[in-house]
Amino acid sequence: MGDRISIQFKNGKEKSVVLFSHWGGLSFFEVAKKYTLDLINEIGLKEMTPLDRLEPNTVMVDFIRYVTEDEKRIESNLYLGATEFDGDNSDNGHKIIDLIIMKMEK
Repeated sequence: MGDRISIQFKNGKEKSVVLFSHWGGLSFFEVAKKYTLDLINEIGLKEMTPLDRLEPNTVMVDFIRYVTEDEKRIESNLYLGATEFDGDNSDNGHKIIDLIIMKMEK
């Protein structure tokens, strides 16, 4: 039994790869939103690096680092897909975090 969901970061027309979680459910989406707000607060007005510029694929890599930092190995919960249809998100659907909107709402 899972609590499946997929998330993706978006900045304008650019979207990241999709991260699927088998057990994360809606709480995984909440973690992603909190991570995004913390990142936006931390970078402020800087725009030097891809992460500062909120480039979606770089944000996704950093988010994966964030959610797996205490893990020795990632054995089964998380996996990547090119689109929302490349995995199972049947319990909670696909969620897109719009980085521009999150930054404006900060």
